[in-house]
Formats: sequence, C-alpha cells, structure tokens
Amino acid sequence: MYQDNPRAGLFRRLAAIVYDTLALTALLMLAMGLALAVVALLDKAGLISLAAYQDEAEFIQKHPLWFQLYCLAIIGWFYLYFWVKGGQTIGMRAWRILLIQPDGNAISLKQGALRLITALFGLGNLWVWLRWGKGLALQDQLAGTIVVKLTKEQSKDLNLHHNAK
Repeated sequence: MYQDNPRAGLFRRLAAIVYDTLALTALLMLAMGLALAVVALLDKAGLISLAAYQDEAEFIQKHPLWFQLYCLAIIGWFYLYFWVKGGQTIGMRAWRILLIQPDGNAISLKQGALRLITALFGLGNLWVWLRWGKGLALQDQLAGTIVVKLTKEQSKDLNLHHNAK
C-alpha cells in the first residue's frame, strides 16, 4: 500500500532523529532515576556498599559499563519497539515517514535489529546522499527495508487515536 510512496529524504530522516533524541532524553532521565533507586536498594539489602562513595550517582559514575549497556538496551528497545510495532517512532510520525519492507509489509524483529546495528548512530543516513536517487540509507540497504514519505491523509489513517473509539 505504501511501497509506491516517494522515499524519505535526508532532511526528514534527520529531523525525525532530532525529535526521537528529545523523547530518548526524557526516557533516559527516567532510566537514570530507576538506576539510582536500584543502587540504593542494593545498598540497603547489603549486596553492595556505598561507604566508599558520596552517593548512588558516584557509584554509577565509577562503574559505568553496566549503566552504559543499560542505556544502550533502552535505546535499542525504543527503536525496535516502534519500528516493529508500527513502523514509526515518535519523530517519524511527526515528520510523516514510515519504515516498511519493499513489499509494503511491516518489518520483522530481525530486520529491525540489523537496521539498528548498521545505522551507525544515524550516520548511515548519509548514504542517502551517496546513493543519490535510490532513497536508501545504509541501514535500509543492508536490512532490506525502505523509509517512505506519507501524505497527510495516509498519516491520519495510521494514527492510532484517530481510529480509537
């Protein structure tokens, strides 16, 4: 149904990334609050000791690997959830772009994971300029996906709240 739409250009993709970054910032702030609470609970349970640290935040700062992996998992979950469930992140919805397979079907979890890994933190979108006219970012080419631009009417039809009763 949407596979015949024009491919999303670099500007729309980057604008969607900016929107998603704002949403991810809020999500990561909540994740930090949860991490601080978990460290405090582990201290109270006697599983770790905060005696050598000023507070929970310093503990996290001195042991960054687990927190960095935790944050990467949250970012990965954010993208995979939205891409697989509806083909759009919050930013993609705002800029009316949709991620699908070339035949118009929703992407699989495997395609989403491959796309996430090969996106290179958004730098893969620059491939759109290198492959001018194809409309494929590096991650799209490697994962077998396309990102199309939606009309206002198509975007309204995809809106979950529009169809809710």
